[in-house]
Amino acid sequence: MDINKNSKMLNNNFTIGQCQVTPSEFSILIDGNEKKSLQPKFIEVLCYLAKHYPRIIPRDELIDNIWGPNSYVGDKSLTNAIWHLRKSLKQANDKAGENDEVIETIRKAGYRLLLEPQWQDENSTNTKDENTDKQTLSKSVIKDSSNEVSNVNVQIAVTGEERGKPDYYINKIRLNLFPSIIILPLIALIVFLSIPYIANEPIKITQITQQLGSELFPAVSPDGRYLVYSQVSNNQPTNLFMQDTLHPELPAKQLTFDNAIEGHSVWSNDGQYLYFARKDEINNTCHYVQLKVSSQQESFLTDCPIDGNYYYYVAISADDKTLAVYNQDSSATKAGIYFIDLTVLKNNGKVNLVRFSCRKGCQYKDRDMAFSPDGKYIAVSRRFNRFSENIYLVDLTTKTSVQLTYGEEDIVGLTWHSDSDKIIYGAVQADVRHGFVLDITNKTSQPLNLTGFSYPSFAKNSQQLYYQQRKEGSYLNSLQLNNSIASSTFPVLKSNFNYNSPDYHAGNNLLIFGSNESGFYELWSAKPDGSKRKQLTNLKQNIRYPKWSHDGQQVAFLAPLGENKGDKIYIYSLIDNKVSLLNSPFLRHNRPTWSFDDKKIISAIYNEQHTDLYSIDIINAETKRLTFDNARFGIMTSNDTLLYTKLKRGLWQKNIHDKQKSKRIINDQGFKSLYAWTYNDGHLYYHTEFSDHQQLITFDMNKGINSPLARLPLDSFDRSDSLTYLAEKQTLFFASTTFPQANIKRIENSPLLK
Repeated sequence: MDINKNSKMLNNNFTIGQCQVTPSEFSILIDGNEKKSLQPKFIEVLCYLAKHYPRIIPRDELIDNIWGPNSYVGDKSLTNAIWHLRKSLKQANDKAGENDEVIETIRKAGYRLLLEPQWQDENSTNTKDENTDKQTLSKSVIKDSSNEVSNVNVQIAVTGEERGKPDYYINKIRLNLFPSIIILPLIALIVFLSIPYIANEPIKITQITQQLGSELFPAVSPDGRYLVYSQVSNNQPTNLFMQDTLHPELPAKQLTFDNAIEGHSVWSNDGQYLYFARKDEINNTCHYVQLKVSSQQESFLTDCPIDGNYYYYVAISADDKTLAVYNQDSSATKAGIYFIDLTVLKNNGKVNLVRFSCRKGCQYKDRDMAFSPDGKYIAVSRRFNRFSENIYLVDLTTKTSVQLTYGEEDIVGLTWHSDSDKIIYGAVQADVRHGFVLDITNKTSQPLNLTGFSYPSFAKNSQQLYYQQRKEGSYLNSLQLNNSIASSTFPVLKSNFNYNSPDYHAGNNLLIFGSNESGFYELWSAKPDGSKRKQLTNLKQNIRYPKWSHDGQQVAFLAPLGENKGDKIYIYSLIDNKVSLLNSPFLRHNRPTWSFDDKKIISAIYNEQHTDLYSIDIINAETKRLTFDNARFGIMTSNDTLLYTKLKRGLWQKNIHDKQKSKRIINDQGFKSLYAWTYNDGHLYYHTEFSDHQQLITFDMNKGINSPLARLPLDSFDRSDSLTYLAEKQTLFFASTTFPQANIKRIENSPLLK
């Protein structure tokens, strides 16, 4: 909502219970004497609810009118605004001895005020003490270049929106002067001249890298001059490069020379060293490395995990004594954050990993991290499941933590502002990346409005922010198999939106898949040629991995149950177009498939003891453990036979009534795909990856023979996604990915970074 266009709504003060709201000041007055400033958007939400009292206001209406239509930011921000308003209004009522809630949530409908607002006339006088309605900045003595003017008390009112904006630094001036009409203009002139003029410089964005391939994980030196990044391109080693930002015309200097992978790096605060992880998959090694930048001399610290994708997370403390890394040991149930004492390295001692994160019984996994400039805290991205990851502030001394963000799905990088009260971070929603500035005092996030934003790095001396801008695309592709050698794939659905997890049902002649067209990954259907697209769900959640029942009447899929509450399996019915929740006793599930009679859901279940495939009865929620060897994904090929994959790769088969015995169908060298495979009438279709290409292969279960179907470029297939087969057309459908183009940019003069 445009504040200027809605100024009439914001002009009149009103009260709600014991709380007086002053929209023009973006503030509330509690119990007549305690003034509290709120974010402008919070006040706008409250004004909108008050203006339309007692009507129930849908979430979409609030988002459209306050943040604008189709706003991803608005959906999260509305939840944040309601939370803060409830807290502030409840504080006012509690002080007055009233415990009533003020804002009510009507499930699947919206919000409404429970107390009637009492409006004041626009020309009515203020409360008994007008000064309590405003936040004032007092200057008792104003100086010019050589003289003092005494007996002058200047109060400058700064509204919640105006704070931090130099153009509005002087918004309202009240002068307590001698009642002389001659002195008044003179004093006003002195006040104006005594406050320095600051130009409102436009936001400036500079592209730092623009090579072919992707430049990832920017790390700027403390003085802001040198930028180190990891460069990724097809069929090339991933090494670290350093760009002199004062001389952008010069080529970047290569810092590492090997066939391993160097990812995220971090500078020591004295600007002498770089720290990073080096993962060598060919030799099955991973090491944390210290690199002296001036001489490019390397020192190995200790080992990092060869398995997993997040080994590259590193951070260094403000005093350069502690390196934080992402790791795991056998005594901990989940990976987490470990500390390395760098002072031992200086004394030529052997470094050790000391675990900082929770060790046993953890419901979450700590991933990325950043030490605060004041040395008191570490900010941590804490993942509860694939749908829920938020930022927490952890006290380094007591290890007590406070949640700072809410409703985030995937955190992609975080860094501290130099003031120790702001954190800059990237977050992914439905495969679209956005940047935010988080105020840790009031736990509010403001958008940077930079699409593709991730992995920020802040230059503390120059106040410049470097970030990785990355856009990833996915589309539905088909491959015709009725030729002796398949020639090429054909795009079925390709647009500015992303598509994933296709599954086909012959009886319905329909593909189902996930699409982020609405801003969330919802369930969609279409004909095999991409026509007659239809959105089936409107959950405003990011659903994953839809799967048809054998009779084609239902679709099972995975979606979050709620923040930090795990994920659940939902079932969409084509008969009544309704969505129901599977009554499962478990909290964490994996990709669902169906039993042969469609009476049960097959899913991997994650718990503290093990991860294996279970069946869950749709009617009575009765469960049965089907595998005992860390299985992750399975398809029933008959009433008794289960094909499945597990972390050690390979394809396995077993009779579900036999607890122990299982048979390996394809070994782990020939079958490396956990999820990108499907079964049809005695034939298996699967994806595999080589050093220089990807390949689609079919396996005849009766003859035990592999036959290649198509050779594809690297990164053209999402290996974590699914395959589906159209038997009558001898066609495979799958999600293809575009090679992600990522560049590093710099932003300056943003008001949010000052």
